[in-house]
Amino acid sequence: MAASHADVLIVGGGVIGSSIAYHLALRGTRVVVLDQMPPATSPSASWASAGGVRQQRRDPREWALTRAAAQRWPGLAGELGADIEFRQGGHLHVVETDDDLRALEERVARERDAGLDVQIVSAAEAQRLAPGIAETVIAGAFSPSDGQANPVKTTRAFAAAASARGVSYRTGMPARLFREHDRVRGAVAGDDAFTADTVVVAAGAWSAGLVEHIGVHLSIVPRGPQMILTDPAPPVLAPTVTGSGRALSLKQLPAGAYFIGGGWPSDVDAGGLAAGHHEIKAGRMTCTVRDDSVQGSWRVATEVFAPLRTCRIRQAWCGLEGQSADGVPLIGPVPGVAGLYVAAGFSGHGFQLSPAVGAAVAASLHGEPAVELHPLSPTRAGAIGTD
Repeated sequence: MAASHADVLIVGGGVIGSSIAYHLALRGTRVVVLDQMPPATSPSASWASAGGVRQQRRDPREWALTRAAAQRWPGLAGELGADIEFRQGGHLHVVETDDDLRALEERVARERDAGLDVQIVSAAEAQRLAPGIAETVIAGAFSPSDGQANPVKTTRAFAAAASARGVSYRTGMPARLFREHDRVRGAVAGDDAFTADTVVVAAGAWSAGLVEHIGVHLSIVPRGPQMILTDPAPPVLAPTVTGSGRALSLKQLPAGAYFIGGGWPSDVDAGGLAAGHHEIKAGRMTCTVRDDSVQGSWRVATEVFAPLRTCRIRQAWCGLEGQSADGVPLIGPVPGVAGLYVAAGFSGHGFQLSPAVGAAVAASLHGEPAVELHPLSPTRAGAIGTD
């Protein structure tokens, strides 16, 4: 079997993998992207994502990346030459108890000290920002430069921009990595083999399974959060809304529909045995919407935001994402296996980071300092193991 060679082989063409490919292409790197599905296809996280662009409520290890990403989002559509539906309506996190308010004030103080664009707002200001918010809300944290974007369009825009700059996308067949001694050499997909100086695994929920075949154990497991979409409604809500003690992420899309998430679980079947009309399949993993999660998510959303009570649910679905052991992504070279690099385990909040991750990983692979990645290294305790 003849093998095609690239400087970098990326396994995973979602928003993270495609951002890395794009930023490498800007540097003239020869890149091949392998994925069993076209970019942003069900049930990948890049397809199912809520599309929130937020700086708030992040682990301190992500602060450098989120600052860098926040600077990129306003100009990203122009850079990529595509409409990604980015709206800078802000992000509003609300609290309803005095204890939560004290915790919020401490958190916002830390974030402001780190250079994040966030401020405390009063109950009246929260009502002005989100007319119809519950009267139980006593305060909030607002980051005005945050917002939302379309995850499918953003992912495909990165992929199209990468392709226009010479990146080759090969989709339709699952990839299998191959290794010689202490070095990964490339991957086989269908009847084609690909070798590379560096292999980047950025396959979300599928990442751990990919590297398991070559004796690498990532502390990443599949998770299947579910989403709800309503019928269109009059435009009243600009910011994305979340809340302390509330499993809620609420935004109103440009066309008027409300998009509701918050981490409500679906049933994940890693063996591909789930059944039912809500089933989604890819490789050997599926997720199935749970009616109790839909009901619970709807109840919380309507309690927090009264205008939702006149709406109807149009659709509910789930998608698969990679959850790391500590909820923070693993980005960097894999110890003990030369040429292997991982960018996975984003745990449901990689979308906002994606422009900065792509730039930082491209710099890292070219031997340049990428200090914002150091705290996210897979070498941290419990993150990775090799045979």
